[in-house]
Amino acid sequence: MSRWITAPLCLLAGMLAFSAQAEPTQAIYNDWQVSCDNLNHCVARNSQDGQELVMKITREAGPEGKSTVSIDYQRNSDEQSAEAPIASRLQMNGKTLSFNHREWDVSKKHLSTGNRLVVNDFIAAIREGSSIQLAGKADTAQPVRPVISLKGLKAALLAIDAQQGRVGTKTAWANRGTKPVNTVPPIPATPVLPRFSEPHALSETEISAITQNAATTIENNDCSLDPSEREVHIFALSNEKALMTVNCDMGAYNLYALGFLVSRQSPYKMDDLALSMPFKLGEDDQSPELINADFDPKTGLLTTYDKGRGVGDCGVSSRWIFDGKTFRLAAFTSEPSCDGYSSGGDWPVLWVTQAP
Repeated sequence: MSRWITAPLCLLAGMLAFSAQAEPTQAIYNDWQVSCDNLNHCVARNSQDGQELVMKITREAGPEGKSTVSIDYQRNSDEQSAEAPIASRLQMNGKTLSFNHREWDVSKKHLSTGNRLVVNDFIAAIREGSSIQLAGKADTAQPVRPVISLKGLKAALLAIDAQQGRVGTKTAWANRGTKPVNTVPPIPATPVLPRFSEPHALSETEISAITQNAATTIENNDCSLDPSEREVHIFALSNEKALMTVNCDMGAYNLYALGFLVSRQSPYKMDDLALSMPFKLGEDDQSPELINADFDPKTGLLTTYDKGRGVGDCGVSSRWIFDGKTFRLAAFTSEPSCDGYSSGGDWPVLWVTQAP
């Protein structure tokens, strides 16, 4: 499964063509991951296997886009430790970093700020660094001190500047220039979802006819599950169409299904369900698969949840709504880094919409 978009850095500075609809991007630059949604809201964080210190940087689009910086220490076994808060123990290249408590929200294992000037100053201070380490009494259970690698941070900041049209402006983080603030493009328009109208419920006669008519077609599809083990679900989409899903393959933590759009009247024509993405993620142009799929007949929302591994710290998820003819993307999240940070499906957002 393709997880992220990569682009040569020499092209980033040229990404200044904007339209009413932004193209989401997701890329990894050495030890940093950048995710920007279709509103050009961007999130960057360090991504390292076994990490315990996590820095997250966010920025909204637009001339005065709000920004935040946060650092979290994720070591659970340190809860009862008498160690000082991390804000007094963080060092960059051997020098202790300073965090003014009037400008930063500080607790034992967390610090953050949403003050735009403070964020800008902090990023400028660390942009050329190599790493941020947690100093203090060494823990014998930790062979290596917790560290935030800054390798790739500058490239990540440049990617955000390019995505939001800030390169060469006074608001840029990595390539600041003299262009005025008002040359930064505004936030792109949010796509509006179609309104779903709940149709008449399927009758027992319809369900029986659709199931019998589809049996032969389903049998010929490439399903690893034995026919006796395949669960078939049928949902009304409109007064003319129904959605049929057939469980076809079972992995350790993912269930794969086939989807079909079926007419509710004889001869019950059945077409393969094709979910069309409004943007390209990676090199894969294929339609998303129905993995751990579910459908809500009240809202018309079809959801998928593809876990990259059992703990659920990486993967992709999506939500789709039926517009009367086909399914349109309502939401999409993607976490390419299986590093233990994002759990329970709380993954970076790449596509957002609004209700009609």
